[in-house]
Amino acid sequence: MRNAVRFFLSAFLLAATAATAADLSLEARLVWGTNDEKGGPNCKPVDAKLAAKLNGLFKWKSYFEITNQLASIPLNKTRDLKMSDHCSIRVKNLGGSRVEVSYIGEGKEVLKESYTLLGSDWKLVGGNCKGETAWFVGLRSEGANKAITKN
Repeated sequence: MRNAVRFFLSAFLLAATAATAADLSLEARLVWGTNDEKGGPNCKPVDAKLAAKLNGLFKWKSYFEITNQLASIPLNKTRDLKMSDHCSIRVKNLGGSRVEVSYIGEGKEVLKESYTLLGSDWKLVGGNCKGETAWFVGLRSEGANKAITKN
């Protein structure tokens, strides 16, 4: 009898672990790029690793975090994340660290792409803003950095 209980308990724990492993832990950041030294009142400079990647790819001197969202997305499910009053993203967990992302600006889809999120590698999408500024959405698997704050 004990062996049967152990077997069923082990099978249950294994199934629960497999189901949890299919969930995707996602970090999404809305970032503003500018040549100004200071951001707005609710902005903070991005961390050094993300700043280095942005500085290596784009022309702006300063990058400020507007929003930092964390989400757990079950396999084959979709989550909407509000990044600002004007910007949101819709993320579908395709499995195997693959996501399909719809970028929505002013209520309209402006871009839809699929990515594989691996480790601490940021996937970046951006566009121009008014004046000499730009916006970026950075995505990565949340497990890459445990010291994350949620806004």
